[in-house]
Amino acid sequence: MSRVKEAIEEAIEESYLRGLSDEEIRSDFKRFIDTCFSVLKSNVKDRESISALTEELAREKTCILIADHAHESQGDTAVADASGVDDESQEGFAEKVARRKRLILRAIADYDPNLVRLIDAQRFQGDGSQEPTVRIKKVRNWEQHRLLFLKWGYAATVALIVLLIYLGIDQGP
Repeated sequence: MSRVKEAIEEAIEESYLRGLSDEEIRSDFKRFIDTCFSVLKSNVKDRESISALTEELAREKTCILIADHAHESQGDTAVADASGVDDESQEGFAEKVARRKRLILRAIADYDPNLVRLIDAQRFQGDGSQEPTVRIKKVRNWEQHRLLFLKWGYAATVALIVLLIYLGIDQGP
């Protein structure tokens, strides 16, 4: 069952990445690696385990940096994109990156599956420009308080009028 789930998640990731350009795929992968680093550093206390996991992440980040350097040394890719020859290589690149992401998550899941949940929660939370945990301030419903105050005021006024009428009748002839 887990193999099927992983295959589905990899297909979803791959289809998402196919809609991006090569540069966007690289930046997405860098964000993924950075997210993994931050979650591991904040949640793993075992130095031996964290060193093994961060070593694997650093290796993956180095591979992307090498690919970036090779991509820049090739020169202008707009000509290849216009001819349609590069589309096939981009699909292959998206497939490789999706597979690498799943392999990294599988290695982290072997250590602790809860870390994968934390990574996914932080990855899919937004663009990363905001804090992962945003606390919403409780806003009071002042309209409800105002209506309650008016009801009490109305009841006190009616009670005061009834008291004055009673005292006026009691003082009578």
